[in-house]
Amino acid sequence: MQKKGAKKSIEKALDLLEALKEKDNLGVTELSNILGLNKNNVFRLLATLEVKGLIEQDPETGHYRLGVKTLLLEYSFIKNLTILNQAKQFVKQLRNKTNETVYLSLMHQNDIVYFYSKDSKSSVLVNSRIAKRYPAIETAPGRAILRAKKELGDIFEYDFEGLEPEVAEIATVIRDESDYPVAALSIVAPISRLNKSNYDGLFKHELLQTAKEITSLYKIDLP
Repeated sequence: MQKKGAKKSIEKALDLLEALKEKDNLGVTELSNILGLNKNNVFRLLATLEVKGLIEQDPETGHYRLGVKTLLLEYSFIKNLTILNQAKQFVKQLRNKTNETVYLSLMHQNDIVYFYSKDSKSSVLVNSRIAKRYPAIETAPGRAILRAKKELGDIFEYDFEGLEPEVAEIATVIRDESDYPVAALSIVAPISRLNKSNYDGLFKHELLQTAKEITSLYKIDLP
């Protein structure tokens, strides 16, 4: 009986995650109706999933949404696929050419999540953004992806101390075979090394060129 009960709980937890995948920001009452469970059971499921980082509660509305960890789980296998595996070598090359930290990031709902990086070899580093979530509109990668959904051609965005004091970021997008932006590529560095006086040269050129090289992987048949 315990095994059956445990199985049912797992099924209901998965049903809850599926419900939040279909519609973001649901309240307890809505989830109760969707799942056919009483509110106490829903609260218990939510509490467990929240502790594990699979869901998050909006502090203003009290509603729930999928957590960053669901995205990381989703992409735990994607990062092992041929294209993203090959993209890693380009990220490393870009880091070596600029000697600054390079990130790959993805859109998750209305946020940007940084999921892969190669750190600068400099002794002065900025705080890591891996697995961190920020409103897309507040980040250079997020704004680049949002623009790329409406525009073709080279997309370039920058952020100078907007997200973090004394830190700069420039970003562009990686597109799939249909030209849809699937990820963002960015360089993050202290404002002393990346700023308005020097970004529009080596940094911008190498960033855009690297993004094109990664994008080209989507245009060919890989073994």
